[in-house]
Amino acid sequence: MTYVSDMDMAQQMLREGLVKAIVHIPEGFDTSLSENSKVILTVTLDNTDPLSAAAIGPGIAKASQQLSSLIQTSTANGAIVDVDLENAYRTFLYIEFMAPGTFIQSIMFVSIIAGGVQLVTDKERGIIEGYLVTPLKKYEIIFGVLLAGVIKALISSIALFFLAIIVTGIRPMSIWPTRDLIGITLTMFTLVLTSLGLIAMMTAYAVRFSSGDIYRVSSFPINLTLYYTSGAIYPLDGFPTWMKEISVINPETYAVHALRLLMYNGAGFAAVAGDFAFLGAFTGLMLILSQLAFRRGL
Repeated sequence: MTYVSDMDMAQQMLREGLVKAIVHIPEGFDTSLSENSKVILTVTLDNTDPLSAAAIGPGIAKASQQLSSLIQTSTANGAIVDVDLENAYRTFLYIEFMAPGTFIQSIMFVSIIAGGVQLVTDKERGIIEGYLVTPLKKYEIIFGVLLAGVIKALISSIALFFLAIIVTGIRPMSIWPTRDLIGITLTMFTLVLTSLGLIAMMTAYAVRFSSGDIYRVSSFPINLTLYYTSGAIYPLDGFPTWMKEISVINPETYAVHALRLLMYNGAGFAAVAGDFAFLGAFTGLMLILSQLAFRRGL
């Protein structure tokens, strides 16, 4: 819980995802209670996280009822504390909450196929050995593999993005009701950075395999672990401790968080700078590992 005296600052914190709700305590709150008046607390919910909003709203309302009962019992006055719940954004569906995680999941599927299955298949067929007798250097070969994978991942995620708009009716703030070029650019950058990092990771993982079947069997548990601990389908605050510990080092967590803020909260670069920093460090590390693995694995 954080106390701020400026309502504009509180709303900015809500847009940046730093808080899930704003409880506005009116001036003269204690005076009104002593005068047996009815006091209304305004609670603004971040309904882009419908599960958290559904828990916070009733929880605060119940707390206000208990406070009213306590005041009436202990002081014998008729003061009442009431709660006015309001949503910070338009009506928001759970399917929209899941959408960013679905986009990242599509990137992960492409990473498994383009960054791994295709590479292992090429090894089995001797195609990679054919590349090695050409003037191409190994880093150029791996760069081509990664670039091709990123393009495929972007095509997949962008196609799914527009399909979600048409079929499920999601309305990202960056394009609805008015277009925000900065928001669109940051959203695209998130997809590109995530694609490059995940494809580099699966490429580094796949280089050591000589059998495509073994790679496929071992890669999908990785996919499910990253997906379910990313907050794609359930808020991170509701995770048990061991899942929270995994989510801290899960790149998909930061990608999903950044997409939600950019798509639904109208957040700017400052709100997602931490997510970009982690994704950038992760991507850089995976690029180095994929280069080292490719050199040693072939």
